[in-house]
Amino acid sequence: MILPAVPSGAYCYEHRNESRQSRTISSTTSSGASRATAEVQIVALSNHKGGSGKTTTTVNLAAAFAETGLRVLVVDLDPQGSATEWLGGRESAIGLVEFSEGGVGVSKLVVPTTASGVHLVPTSPSLIPRGDASRNATGLGIVRGLARLPDYWDLILIDTAPTLDYLSLAPLVASNHVIIPVEGHALALPGVTSVIASIKRARRHINPHLELLGIVACRVNKTGHSREVVTQLRSQFGAVVLEHSVRDAIRIAEAPALQLPITAYAPTSPVAADYRSVATELLVRLGDLSS
Repeated sequence: MILPAVPSGAYCYEHRNESRQSRTISSTTSSGASRATAEVQIVALSNHKGGSGKTTTTVNLAAAFAETGLRVLVVDLDPQGSATEWLGGRESAIGLVEFSEGGVGVSKLVVPTTASGVHLVPTSPSLIPRGDASRNATGLGIVRGLARLPDYWDLILIDTAPTLDYLSLAPLVASNHVIIPVEGHALALPGVTSVIASIKRARRHINPHLELLGIVACRVNKTGHSREVVTQLRSQFGAVVLEHSVRDAIRIAEAPALQLPITAYAPTSPVAADYRSVATELLVRLGDLSS
């Protein structure tokens, strides 16, 4: 699959609001029929607590979305690079920061993955600068780089770092929506509250159109404690918690070693069905991108 070149000057960054400009796609299907235009959706997956299932949710939702015919791009903004490794990629010297400066084509930034229909912007060493000024510049470079991406994909999923700094805040400037994955454990609940507070700050100061798309309960097991956590999530956050959740399963733990999403590694497994159900529910909230 050949990626289009970045249009010269197409996404000039002049104001913060331009990082979230409305972008549309128009392409043809394999039969030659024209596809209807739809706004490109940029979705940040965020949780300030490590081990929340954020990368697992990013990778497997990307694959589930792609199964519906959507073109999906995963952007790995976690320096640990777990999403990059899971999808068969490698750390790249060229990241969003370098891409934002111009002179680098999108073909040098984006790579194919082991998941059909999914492309990847791998993690990059430039995500970890030195000094406060460099961190601020890196955050701005992330925003500008996301804004320069061409209108090739229907859906862009950002795997953010589990931190409360520029690596988790910059994606909120550039995104339309946020998904909060949360594991079925009581210790994970404060992470949800922290992300919601960050969303409110971003809406108030920088990105008034940012929306919480949904909270996804994952790694939900059969214990009474896990079920109680899900009940507590619904009680505290209401309808923003998705109806469908993702069960805990050994298949999920095995899939990264083979660099495959669960939909490819164990396509008929119950947990693969969970991710497809979550993806379907999220698409309803997003609107039908494939129509």
